[in-house]
Amino acid sequence: MISDLACLLAAVPGDALAAGVDRALRLAPAAPVRAAHARAAAARFEEVPPGARWLACDTTTCGHLAVRHVPDGGGYRCTGCDTFKGAQ
Repeated sequence: MISDLACLLAAVPGDALAAGVDRALRLAPAAPVRAAHARAAAARFEEVPPGARWLACDTTTCGHLAVRHVPDGGGYRCTGCDTFKGAQ
């Protein structure tokens, strides 16, 4: 049985095998994480509002990265995904 699988895998071209593995293993799209990285990179060159903090964002939109949060009432609002963190 294992030798049959090995023969089957050996018959598949390398590019096709790699593409199949990528589709099977990469379940989540990378675009939201790339977008969060781009927003974080762009935010480095913006004027920092007073009281802003870099906090770990708890959403997958920001990729659980440290993103700038600005004061908003009794807590902080994420500049990447606009979620609120803190006492309400």
